[in-house]
Amino acid sequence: MILTETSDLSAYNWLRNLNIFYCLTQELLAQFFYFYIHLEIYNMKLIKKLLKWTGITLLVLIILLILIPVFFKDEIKEMVLDEVNSSLTAELTLEDFDLTFISTFPNMTIELMNARLSGTGEFEGVDLAAIENVKAHVGFWSIISGDQVEIDEIHITNPTINVVVLEDGLANYDIVKPDSLKTEEEISEPSSFKLSLSEYSITNGTIIYDDRASDMYAKIGNLNHTGTGDLTADIIDFETTTTMDELTYRMAGVPYLTEVGTDATVNLLMEFKENSSKFTLRENQISLNEITFSVDGFYEMLEDHDEMGLTLDASQATFKEFLSLIPSFYHSGYEGMISSGSLALNGFVKGRLDETNLPGWDLNLSIADGSVKYPDLPGKITNIQIDAGTIFPGGDDLNAMSVDVPKFHANFSKNTIDASLGLRNLERDPFIQSKILAHVDLVTLKDFVPLEEGESYNGILDADVEIKGSLSDLDRGDYEAFTARGTAELSEFQYASEAIPDDVDISRMMLTFSPENLTLNELDAKMGKSDFAMSGQVDNYFGYMLRDDTLSGDFSFRSNYLDLESMIPASETEGTITEEAVTPESGDPLLVPGNIDFNLATDIKKTRYNGIDIENVQGNVRLKDEIASLDHLTMQAMGGTVGVTGKYNTQDHQTPKMDFGYTLEDVDIKQLADNFLTIERLAPITKYVTGKISSNFDMNTELTASMEPILSSVASVGDIRSSSLTIAGFDNLKKLADVTKIEGLSSQTLNNFSTYFKVKDGKISVTPFTIKLGNIGTDVSGYTTLDQQMDYTLQMNIPKDELPKEIIKEVEGLLKQANAAIPFIDLGELPAIIPVKVKMIGDVKNPTITTDMREAIMNALGVEGNIVENITAAIQDTIEAVIDDQIDNAKEELEKQKKKIMADAQKEADKLKAECEQQAVNLWEEAYKQSDDAVKQAGSNFLKKKLAEEAAKIAKKEADKQLEKAKAECQKQADKIMATAQVEADKLGN
Repeated sequence: MILTETSDLSAYNWLRNLNIFYCLTQELLAQFFYFYIHLEIYNMKLIKKLLKWTGITLLVLIILLILIPVFFKDEIKEMVLDEVNSSLTAELTLEDFDLTFISTFPNMTIELMNARLSGTGEFEGVDLAAIENVKAHVGFWSIISGDQVEIDEIHITNPTINVVVLEDGLANYDIVKPDSLKTEEEISEPSSFKLSLSEYSITNGTIIYDDRASDMYAKIGNLNHTGTGDLTADIIDFETTTTMDELTYRMAGVPYLTEVGTDATVNLLMEFKENSSKFTLRENQISLNEITFSVDGFYEMLEDHDEMGLTLDASQATFKEFLSLIPSFYHSGYEGMISSGSLALNGFVKGRLDETNLPGWDLNLSIADGSVKYPDLPGKITNIQIDAGTIFPGGDDLNAMSVDVPKFHANFSKNTIDASLGLRNLERDPFIQSKILAHVDLVTLKDFVPLEEGESYNGILDADVEIKGSLSDLDRGDYEAFTARGTAELSEFQYASEAIPDDVDISRMMLTFSPENLTLNELDAKMGKSDFAMSGQVDNYFGYMLRDDTLSGDFSFRSNYLDLESMIPASETEGTITEEAVTPESGDPLLVPGNIDFNLATDIKKTRYNGIDIENVQGNVRLKDEIASLDHLTMQAMGGTVGVTGKYNTQDHQTPKMDFGYTLEDVDIKQLADNFLTIERLAPITKYVTGKISSNFDMNTELTASMEPILSSVASVGDIRSSSLTIAGFDNLKKLADVTKIEGLSSQTLNNFSTYFKVKDGKISVTPFTIKLGNIGTDVSGYTTLDQQMDYTLQMNIPKDELPKEIIKEVEGLLKQANAAIPFIDLGELPAIIPVKVKMIGDVKNPTITTDMREAIMNALGVEGNIVENITAAIQDTIEAVIDDQIDNAKEELEKQKKKIMADAQKEADKLKAECEQQAVNLWEEAYKQSDDAVKQAGSNFLKKKLAEEAAKIAKKEADKQLEKAKAECQKQADKIMATAQVEADKLGN
């Protein structure tokens, strides 16, 4: 091929360009791979760094998750306590507090252990809530920010809630502090907690609702309840599940539900608007024991009132399931019971609820052709017919309410029960219409209803009663317009049960109805060895039942023999005063009803209680105006006559008061101490005394809920008299004999003994009285405290021939020391009577006993009681005499005399100090010995031994103090001898 010049040039250029492109491409690829390799190396380093710091961050985060609860624990605990206690009048206390984090991240779990919410004021000492464990899930970041702590779950375990409403309407749950009690900071500062609950639960709860203002009581046992839903939304679809092992409900003394097991599953729609909150019950199922029903409708809370429309649906319930609400059926072989009959149970509550209006209602129960048969029993209850209902149209006029039971009938064998009831116009002028017709052979009950082991009935019950009329007829005394007639009679009745010690036999009991009163014509009964008869009447019983008027009655009670010991076993602590009685305790005292006016006249020929045989018990018991009174109750007991008066006043419902008085005439003191432990406790000597005493006593005191006296409030006066009392075997008299060294003190006979005493500020103080201890006239004064401490002084006027030889020898030894320095001292003669003071201080069963007998003898000798001062004076006289005799001697003789004076003084000081300290040591050893003996005497009884050990510890500590004090005094006396001698010796140099 022949190429032209042009074509050759184009090809060349193309090839050159291709070569250049190739070279550039090769360079670019080389640079790319170079950059890529370096980038990969960089990325690997970066990844390693990221992994390194991510690991460190994760580790730090884990450490923070562990440490944050520790850092914030105390702060949150104080926040909880401060928040609650600043907004409540009650007081929250916690036993322990804990935080967990990791298991509930990003929430923190706050756990409160043994939380207790205690009341104040009227409810001081009463716990509104005691909760074993509370767990709350709170937002972690809300705690970190500190603005508001958000709570989205609460779980409560083993709570006990005790709600109490007093008669005046004061409630212990009304604990939110009003603004008047808050500080300005508490009013202006918003709460640190915000509820945003989505779930809550209560496990094994106990709730008690005791509303005394409305005479309403409810108790829930073993409550388990859960709720789920978003409680922060305006419209909440909330689901709850509830079970409880027992539900008890009483109102006006009538038990409506008794330990009923309950299950409930409720779907609740809650709608929250600006001016209202509406709760709508949707799908729900509620079970009480075996009966299941549902309640549909709504409850809406508006600004000035509430509106509701609730309908009861029990269309699926059976007659047998309804019987499960009756305890006697449900707890006695219910599972095997066979029943038939139709049941209709329905009703509604609808309308307005505010301070003056109630919603309307219509509730109905109908049972037709019912029967009950237990498979193991031969009888069958048949022809059960019940119609019952109550209607109220709603509003503020309760007179529009009606209660009707037009039919109540049942047959069992030849036994029949027919009854009806109608109530109208309940507020303005109650109208009642009722009939009861019954004939029951009680021995046949065992054929129809299972009885407890050992339980049996016998006898005939007949009732034929008709009542019809308005209370206004009775108020006017128009007994022709008001019908009340008929009788209820129980004859040849016998009841036996393992729960009571003896069978009850009632030969006849009859009640007669009339418009004026209900009369107990007769009641003749026996129980074991006891017999009693009773009669009387009750007035205004319709006014009491329908209008809560005062119920008055007058009864007489008669018995030839009443064995209270078998009917009411005595407590082992009968009559004792416990440590718990020192201050009021929480709880509910026994109250005397304010609308009861009863008088009971008693005439009991013979009775026995707590080992005491009592005869001729006569007197009146009165209940009126919330006061129970004993009016001149007299009896023969313990060898003498006992008279009792008193009042138990419960007008102050929180702190009852008691006024009590007795008169004893010639009562055997040993029987008194053996049967009333309080007397032996407060005056242990009575256990060792024989003889008869007479006494008058009046006391008033406030009482605890358990009827124990509040010791700080006890005030009383009384006296004790006796013509002759013999004391033998009393340890304190033995100790007195040991300390005084006087024989014959351990056993005494007191003739014509008399003293007055009073109780005030916890002390039983006696007016000073005189007794004879053998031939020794003794004046006694002092007191015993109600917690068994004593402080008595015995001024004993001892004839000199009764002085113990051991004490005389001790005094002679001391006086000889003075005679050694002054041989011409005139000791004189002892007077006929030596007054000696004895102190008995400490525990009434083991007091410390001291005496000043030695000092008293020295005082009687004119030594003026202080042997040290007399020795000093004697030495001073001797020195002065020596100075007078040796005035002209040389200085050397004076120096010798100085030394002799100081040597003699040192000798006397050393001797006196040694003897003085030995006496102190003897007293110290005696105190230790008495303390150790008291511990030994307590034996193996733990309580007695513990009390004795504590008393011994105190006594020994006091003995140690006295020993040190005595040693210091001995040294002081010795130093005084030496100082005096030094002064006199220095005078010789002048």
